[in-house]
Amino acid sequence: MGGAVAAGAERPSDLGNEAVRQWAASLLLLTTLVQDCFSDNVPLPHVNVDLLAEVNSVLPGGSFSVLLRQDIDEGWHTYWRNPGDSGASPTVAWQVPEGVFVGDFSWPYPERIAYGPLMNFGYHDQVLLPFEIKVPEDFSEPSLSIQGEGTILVCADICIPEKVKLNLTLPVGRGDIDGETVELFAKARGLIPAAVDVVAKPVVEGSSLILNLNLPITSTKRIERIEYFPYSMGMIENSAEQLYELSDSGLSLHLQKGFAFDPESDSDLSGVLVVQELSGQEVIKSSFTVAALKGVTSDRGLAEMTVLMAVLFAFLGGLILNLMPCVFPVLSIKVLSLVDSVHGSGHSLRLHGWFYSVGVVASFIAIALTLILLRLGGESIGWGFQLQSPLVVSFLVYLFFLIALNLLGMYEIGISVMSLGGLGVGAGYFGSFATGVLATVVAAPCTAPFMGAAIGYALTQSTGVSVLIFGALGAGMAAPYLLLCYSPGLLARMPAPGNWMQKLKQLMAFPMFASAIWLLWVLGLQTSPTGMIQVLAGLLLLGLAVWLLNNTESGASKFIAALSIVAATYLVIRLEIYRSDTVFSNSGSEPIPADYGFLRYDQQALAEALEDGPVFVNFTAAWCITCKVNEAGVLNTASVRQAMIDKGVTYLKADWTSEDSNITAALAEYGRGGVPLYLLYGRGMARAEVLPQMLTKGIVIDALNRL
Repeated sequence: MGGAVAAGAERPSDLGNEAVRQWAASLLLLTTLVQDCFSDNVPLPHVNVDLLAEVNSVLPGGSFSVLLRQDIDEGWHTYWRNPGDSGASPTVAWQVPEGVFVGDFSWPYPERIAYGPLMNFGYHDQVLLPFEIKVPEDFSEPSLSIQGEGTILVCADICIPEKVKLNLTLPVGRGDIDGETVELFAKARGLIPAAVDVVAKPVVEGSSLILNLNLPITSTKRIERIEYFPYSMGMIENSAEQLYELSDSGLSLHLQKGFAFDPESDSDLSGVLVVQELSGQEVIKSSFTVAALKGVTSDRGLAEMTVLMAVLFAFLGGLILNLMPCVFPVLSIKVLSLVDSVHGSGHSLRLHGWFYSVGVVASFIAIALTLILLRLGGESIGWGFQLQSPLVVSFLVYLFFLIALNLLGMYEIGISVMSLGGLGVGAGYFGSFATGVLATVVAAPCTAPFMGAAIGYALTQSTGVSVLIFGALGAGMAAPYLLLCYSPGLLARMPAPGNWMQKLKQLMAFPMFASAIWLLWVLGLQTSPTGMIQVLAGLLLLGLAVWLLNNTESGASKFIAALSIVAATYLVIRLEIYRSDTVFSNSGSEPIPADYGFLRYDQQALAEALEDGPVFVNFTAAWCITCKVNEAGVLNTASVRQAMIDKGVTYLKADWTSEDSNITAALAEYGRGGVPLYLLYGRGMARAEVLPQMLTKGIVIDALNRL
């Protein structure tokens, strides 16, 4: 977590109550009205205002930018769109020819200006307010004249509403950029808050208001201050301290509720965030717009989980992993090797069990440490991160293909990983260890029930606790095999080794082929059809290498086999050239084709959808088997889709097939480190109901009926 800093002046204790604040605001307003009566007698204005155009001529049918420039006297200030506790933003009434459109001001980020117990939002020195003007295509005048009249409130110890008259005339021409104003317009645009895909999720705790934002701020070493400015008046206690916390999931701002904030109504907390950093001796300010979800919750997250609960959940999740379609064939063949051991190999069953278990647990810990190190290095990744790499997916395709060939009896390679622990003496204890490693590798696409919450919790803890939880996950996965190794009586009841074992072993090759085909489909989504063809060519080369090594003994054959393996590896490495970063881009909320019935997820799409009604979000990935089972058996069925239509539910899909830091942060917010995750939001609510990882039609429909 990052450190906390105050952003704003301290309030004097004897003036810090609401009555005094209102009195001071009323006095300031009275002063303003008195000055308004005598403003014609003010000899010199405290703010000079003019208009500057970005072009030296206007083009019919085109548009151009104009600046309303305010040069403010030293010690005086004007106001932002939300003036804060007192004051008023500038007002201008425009007079333009018929058909000419004048846009709204684009407001640069403001500063906090303390006045006694009050806190105002405004500007000193100079303010540049850009706005757009559009000229109709049928505009036939020789020149365009823009006139405006209005009032700008300028304040110091007193406030003066200064009358302003504005005029700008431009000839009709080609609409060329005016070279003399280029730098000034660049400066003005640099002060406009960046429109980023950030949604503030409000949480109420007593008088406190917490805004949780997914912002790319990863360190507090150089940050001096973070300030939030709401667009609407009265949403926050403007003069209160603004404290912040930083974590992997983003930024949390601790504010105080304002007089106009009502958690039961549609209080709008949209606004601007300003981050002030130090770079050497230079102060750098960055600003972002913030869209806010409507509706709040008093629940800061999922129920608190203890280390003991996380360890238990991880163990149970590991147990269930043994039933997953990639793991089950590997484990089944290993169990067959135990049968062989009981009936004649003479090897110590218990040692086989412990070597297998060590292989599983060590592999899970190795993955955990890699994941933790990458996250410490700033990567936004979670469980299954390795499958977001086409390189890893391609080598897994190769691995599953070679395993399948081995199960069919196409080749035997001593005590290698491919032997799956072997059915005979040759594999030995190393084979059991290697099978444990292999089982962990092929389990990577899966997230079992209980497992998601445990991993999400682990990734928020210290390295030691994280390793403990991932170790428990591995222990759960290894437990059934280890128990069998301690139950020779149970194994002895199985039929004696024979031809049935060879037939079953060969049958298990086909789930491996199916897994390879599925991973090829994932690869096609991550890269392109060209990428799929490359890996298919690599499989052809590997098949040739296996055949040559298993059927010939000549040096030339071995050389060709080695060359084929090198070529297959090269084809995978070259995949990165064809990788498409836009296939699973979650930017924008354009509809997917109608037969899919969902929208792409991003935080802006979620905020917009919540304005219309309930929202269901499916966090998924093409390489997640559990996700695909839930989609095929539940989410894509006619009954569930019809229930969503009946309830007016918008269906959003957050696809994590390729790395996406926004989805990673959203998963972390709900205590998850991987997919699947299913969220059901009521209309306008900031916090969702979390559905189980293994879905049924009844679970989803019951949840929809509770809306």
